[in-house]
Amino acid sequence: MRTTLSDLGEGYPGESFTPSLVCPVCAGSSRILHLATNIHPEKPYAFNFRICATCSHGWIDPMPTQGLLNHLYAHGSRSVIGEWGPNQLTIPERVCVRREMKRTPARYFELGVGHGHLYQMFVERGWKCTGVDPGDWAGRFPNVHRDLSEVDPTLSADLLVAFDVLEHVSDPISMLRNLWKLAAPKAKLYCAMPNRESLKATRDGQQWRMVRPLGHVNYYSKKSIILALKLAGFAVRYVRATDLNELHFPRRRQDIKPALIEMLGLGDQWIVIAERC
Repeated sequence: MRTTLSDLGEGYPGESFTPSLVCPVCAGSSRILHLATNIHPEKPYAFNFRICATCSHGWIDPMPTQGLLNHLYAHGSRSVIGEWGPNQLTIPERVCVRREMKRTPARYFELGVGHGHLYQMFVERGWKCTGVDPGDWAGRFPNVHRDLSEVDPTLSADLLVAFDVLEHVSDPISMLRNLWKLAAPKAKLYCAMPNRESLKATRDGQQWRMVRPLGHVNYYSKKSIILALKLAGFAVRYVRATDLNELHFPRRRQDIKPALIEMLGLGDQWIVIAERC
């Protein structure tokens, strides 16, 4: 039997999907680049993968509502959760640790705690930590809430982290503005998200490994992530593209290509550091 959008709603009582013809970042016009098949192994559905004519942002159409996404994550749906990544710090997380862990402990906020490797490091270092993650897996860490609405609005965090989060939300500008409200003046925000302009994205098209609806619904160009942060009240201080694997000196022939991708800034993921204006 053919999968329909209502099948992907998985019992969610509200509006599940909306047509998304204009860019979620700059409201520019779009065109369909290719199709994007969702990750649920038993409910295949082909979405349109659109790109913006103005800022080169990418997204799926129709777009799931944030209410539906929250519902699916809370229930551990296979529509949004695939296999976990490596059981260790990611490259963006390591960048954050190198730059921030030696600071005097202050107020830390993490959106999307996940496995909690990074969160636990800041807890053990003595930071006053607050986190948000809709899944049961994050419940073992202190002061982690299910929803952003449960966080004390007077938090005023000195350091905020949103790694591998902005590709999962339907309205990235709204999410970034919520983070701005929780940030102290001059607070730093670290984030990472799929690089739609990467070598593999260009080469692989709809087979690109980051095309994973409904897990991933937004895909960023350098221009679109800088603009999204600016519209939310942040100034970008650092941005570069990295691959998903740690870079090592190429000792074998097969290691040369990944090393070149990393050095040339053609990797699958943006690492961005911004400051609250």
